Amino acid sequence: MTGAASFRRPCREVVWLVLLRATAVTVAAISLVSRADCAFVYGTCSIRNLLGYFTIDSAILFCLVTAASLIWVLVGAREPVWLLGARVIVGSYVILSGGVFAMLMSAAGYTGAEFLVPMSSRVLHFILPGFVLLDLLTAETSTRLPRALPLISWVFPLGWEVVTLIRGNATDWYPYFFVSPEAAGGPAAIAAYSAGLALLIAGVVVAVERLRAAAVRTVAGSRRSCRTGAGAQGRAAP
Repeated sequence: MTGAASFRRPCREVVWLVLLRATAVTVAAISLVSRADCAFVYGTCSIRNLLGYFTIDSAILFCLVTAASLIWVLVGAREPVWLLGARVIVGSYVILSGGVFAMLMSAAGYTGAEFLVPMSSRVLHFILPGFVLLDLLTAETSTRLPRALPLISWVFPLGWEVVTLIRGNATDWYPYFFVSPEAAGGPAAIAAYSAGLALLIAGVVVAVERLRAAAVRTVAGSRRSCRTGAGAQGRAAP
């Protein structure tokens, strides 16, 4: 057998990946449902507005790509390049959302603004990024990703911003100040914020991929050392 069908992971790694990714998807899904109770239970928010938040969209994408990766783990196939790339990009969105949210919370503390953060939001912003890093940095996947990955990572945010601006112009509601013409200070300010965020997204994608690649090399080197040591001991034995 050749190709993806012949790929085999150690049993411990399979168990670890299944537990980690299944837990991450479950926690994220529960948090998303809990966050949506303002629309479905209390009627205090619009589900369309809720889906306008980049954090919510990133968490939904995270559930989809992580659940898809579980299929490859369970069938014992090598994860395709497109799926690994999607997980790195979506994981970068999740990490970036948590970082930006933390900065907004810090700024609110200086301005005296009230910043209410429900538990579901804390999970999506602070705990889910931890799952992302733990998964990408401990699962040995030596597949090389294309150099264009940072540019590919702009596709979804660009589409999200276009839809947000069009819908915001029609409804006068914007999920964040930096996409609101009035709050941001006009189209030029929105363009400047957008350019800065685009560079930030690309930078996070590059950083996450380099960390993942470094972790893969470290694990591979450790396994070679273990095999070499075991072989040397075996030859010395009578």
